[in-house]
Amino acid sequence: MTRRAICPPGSGHFAATVGAALAAMAVLLVGFTALAAELPVLTGRVVDNADIIDAATEAALTRKLADFEAKSS
Repeated sequence: MTRRAICPPGSGHFAATVGAALAAMAVLLVGFTALAAELPVLTGRVVDNADIIDAATEAALTRKLADFEAKSS
């Protein structure tokens, strides 16, 4: 009695399985992208909603960005 493989080599089942797995992963990735958090509203050149940057550093960054914007416009 000989046993035959469920998916004999060269039958294309492996490629179809891999293709289906890749398609499923792509659908999941697109779905997770749609659930991404929205970005905060820009209220100035430097937005520090987490209050990580001290006031002096924020003012210096704002000044540098304003100077850069003036030079590149």
